[in-house]
Amino acid sequence: MTKNNQLGLIAIALAFAFGITACASSTGGTKGSTRGNLKRLKVNNESELRRNWRDYTVFKRTRRSAGSFQPGTVAFLYKLKDKNILMNNGWTEVTSEEMKTKTRIGAAVISAEILGYNGELYGYLIYRAADGASVRIIDENTVRLFYNYRRDYSP
Repeated sequence: MTKNNQLGLIAIALAFAFGITACASSTGGTKGSTRGNLKRLKVNNESELRRNWRDYTVFKRTRRSAGSFQPGTVAFLYKLKDKNILMNNGWTEVTSEEMKTKTRIGAAVISAEILGYNGELYGYLIYRAADGASVRIIDENTVRLFYNYRRDYSP
């Protein structure tokens, strides 16, 4: 076996070991966790959240700008006002009744609770079933929401 082949096998083994370690540290329900912190609800509660939207700080996530391919909203975040949720780019705060009324998700949606440390409720995420989302606990008072829009090519 040549030296280059041995180095390649060592690199693969190290990558595999680091991958297992990363997966093991992101399970469970404690700090650093991503599983179980976005709890899918059996019933879609979007209409109830829309009625009571002023009880929350509401954000919408859009795909792209209005002039581009496939414009539109893909998710809503209903954050409890006293909770700290860090979000990635693309979220805009919903500030008026008109803005809320005009904004809809044009696809099948999932309703989920955003849970923090010790299962504490931070808010709700309403998002397209085609997209991916996860929540990571940063500390006892903060969670981070990761939202991954998956582009589809249907009209």
